[in-house]
Amino acid sequence: MIAPADTRSMPSILQSPGDFERIVGPLWDYLAVVDAPARADVIFVFGSQAFAVPARAAELYRAGHAPVVLVSGHYGRMTRGVFDRPEALVFRDRLLRDGVPPPAIVTETEAGNTLENVLFGLHALRREKVAVGSALLVGKPFVMRRCAATFARQAPDVRVRCCPPRTDLTRSVDRAPAVFAARLAAELDRLERYAAAGDIAPQTIPEPVRAAARRIAPVGRR
Repeated sequence: MIAPADTRSMPSILQSPGDFERIVGPLWDYLAVVDAPARADVIFVFGSQAFAVPARAAELYRAGHAPVVLVSGHYGRMTRGVFDRPEALVFRDRLLRDGVPPPAIVTETEAGNTLENVLFGLHALRREKVAVGSALLVGKPFVMRRCAATFARQAPDVRVRCCPPRTDLTRSVDRAPAVFAARLAAELDRLERYAAAGDIAPQTIPEPVRAAARRIAPVGRR
């Protein structure tokens, strides 16, 4: 298990963009799973503070990849006190603005984590009588592996493809670089803990990825 990061130790190893990409890049490449979009039953959107997410979902809808967009999310750590409505409703407004018609959007406003996004989102789709055998998953890039792993454990009959916003590591940094690096390292811990709890399918974490996380979150630091 990766120890929690002490961000005070990180500025010295993240002094330049080159250092940042070299150290954090292996984590990003592992976590940010990207598949080519294909025709699916639903575009399944995970709420967050990142408006690139609904923009990508709208792009996929306009391209004809799915007839329905499901957006799920209540409030999270980065949206509580920032958004005046649940993430799903804020994202719904963005989808409407970007050309997705109201009848094509299903919202789920209670989910507070990825497991609930999947369970509550699928329930909302069943309530609307939307049959789901395949889904395009849209969320922040670095949570894509966990999103797909949650489907693999909770809804293994649903074929998923990860279709996050088209971006790269440096353009995705949404907080102080050291804090962002720590967040990616912490994602490995989430993968292991949630797999142990039975929430997601177990993931094989390559040693180079673990080594990158150890550089960000040195063993023993709290």
